[in-house]
Amino acid sequence: MKAKHCCDSPRGPSPEALDRAFIAAEVRSSYPELLVMRAQGGAGDYIDELLGLPERFSELAVSLPVLVDPELDRLLFACAVDDQQGIDDTIVKVSRRFHSLAERARLARIVVRLRNEGVLDASLAALALLDLQRDDASALLEAAVLQAARIRAGRVRTSSGLLVSSR
Repeated sequence: MKAKHCCDSPRGPSPEALDRAFIAAEVRSSYPELLVMRAQGGAGDYIDELLGLPERFSELAVSLPVLVDPELDRLLFACAVDDQQGIDDTIVKVSRRFHSLAERARLARIVVRLRNEGVLDASLAALALLDLQRDDASALLEAAVLQAARIRAGRVRTSSGLLVSSR
């Protein structure tokens, strides 16, 4: 039986399916590191490092929209005045907007590149990939949103002490 394929019909897997498969394959290839981490007592030693990745690697920060809604404005204000309670109250809500498969795959690709370049520890990369695979929430994604908000609020300093801002 022959089937006619029109030029406009999509072929192959969707971008979402490709992103999901990429993350899953990278997590599977990281199983040895995850098993070692588990045998050594778990991921507890790596959590702070995981949350600090967007500070170490600026490409892990998300791109914030130019137009700011009230929730993002509250987060930016909390970052500007260094109000930890305000940050805690808003970061989860704001981060949900960025918790797309495409954004998690973008972050995963950066993590894999950094790992392959030898800049990022393989165990930490494995934990980051496992975190990014989650459909419900991602600690790394929240940290990436927070870092972007701190940059926008002018609260990030370079190693030489200069303030970084993205206005």
